[in-house]
Amino acid sequence: MLSLRLTAVTLFALLLSACARSPVVQLYEGPAQSDNNIVTVRIPSQLEVFTINGEEVDGVNTFFASDYKDVKLTPGRYEILAYYKELWQLDADNHEIVKTNPANFIVDGKPGDMWVLGYEQPKDVDAARAMEDNFNGWSENAVTGEKVAAEKSKLILKRGFLAPVTGEEVATPASTAIAPLPAPAAPAAAEAAAPAATARYLDTLKAQWNQATPEERREFLQWIAE
Repeated sequence: MLSLRLTAVTLFALLLSACARSPVVQLYEGPAQSDNNIVTVRIPSQLEVFTINGEEVDGVNTFFASDYKDVKLTPGRYEILAYYKELWQLDADNHEIVKTNPANFIVDGKPGDMWVLGYEQPKDVDAARAMEDNFNGWSENAVTGEKVAAEKSKLILKRGFLAPVTGEEVATPASTAIAPLPAPAAPAAAEAAAPAATARYLDTLKAQWNQATPEERREFLQWIAE
């Protein structure tokens, strides 16, 4: 009995320690820099980050988080693909986790900037469900008040997985360092890059099809026929 009690106390202490962790994630290489030299993106805990600049990131989504997490990045432009996820209590015995399709939050950060990701918070579970297929939000500069509307991602959240068209997650290696996106290409360069981007997308779809189960392939074909 004493051993069991000590185990419970130890677990409780670990939980407290985890809850007390600072919700800060450094996503650049090297030692920590002053906030004056980097960009801070504050993300509400109800937003789950899927990718930043197309890369999955370790440590951004933590179970023992406070009301937000601060992501530290080098200055530059970032696209943060995130979706709403929250546990709602329906009654004394029942709960429901509501998840939305993701939105693409844009941050163009300069040294010393703090950007905050935001969205219209639902007042009840019905309002949360209504956001599932129509989630949107914004990025706001905490100093200047500049707001940038999030873009629709065209991705579908399905049974806990994200993917273009099929709902099948594309496995990508997780990263602990994220680089800014390059400056937008000139129209001619963008047109030249389009065929390569299309080829990569087709390769991804082919790989997803090869990995899909017969049931998933049937669902995909039904979706195409709609």
